[in-house]
Amino acid sequence: MKKHLLFLMVIVSITILHAQDASLVWSSQTMSWFGVDFTKVKVLGLEDSPHKIRDEYFKPWNDVTIDMDLTKLFSKNAVYKDPNGITKENLARETETMNTGEEIELTDGVIADRVKQMSTGSKKVGLGLVFIAQSLNKAIGNGIFHVVFFDIASRKVVWHKKLTGKASGSNPKTAWGGAVKDVFNQIDKKEFKAWKKEANY
Repeated sequence: MKKHLLFLMVIVSITILHAQDASLVWSSQTMSWFGVDFTKVKVLGLEDSPHKIRDEYFKPWNDVTIDMDLTKLFSKNAVYKDPNGITKENLARETETMNTGEEIELTDGVIADRVKQMSTGSKKVGLGLVFIAQSLNKAIGNGIFHVVFFDIASRKVVWHKKLTGKASGSNPKTAWGGAVKDVFNQIDKKEFKAWKKEANY
């Protein structure tokens, strides 16, 4: 009985701590956007070579967010955009494992480790946001992205959701940039409000 009660207390404590961490997503008045991280992405069915995808497409796919009004989308007073660190890491990504022909799920542990390693430039504190791309699948025209909010100072993930973006167009440079835009569109239309409700904030 005591063990059962202790277990319930631990679960309740973890739930409360998670809620407190998640509240940063909505309570913070500013945020830093670090871009789309392609260092773990798997490409399925794309005809271009992994080297071409890395060298010619990663940056344009990331650049689709340059003109987006993220301040309004995320209900902040200010959103700072600093994708330079992620861009450099994307372009340094090895290509041998990029096109393995199979989907590989990015676990919470992999996501947490990546956040600890990624560059945040001059930003040392505050709320951070990064999209970690899991896969781009030409056959079904979908890209899977992990939307990851984190505390910059501690590098602790405070909110993490997986969304699927629809590619648009036949040109790979624009099609997968379209998938990134689609994820933002989903967040804008319904997901951000739904997450806030889920977090009881």
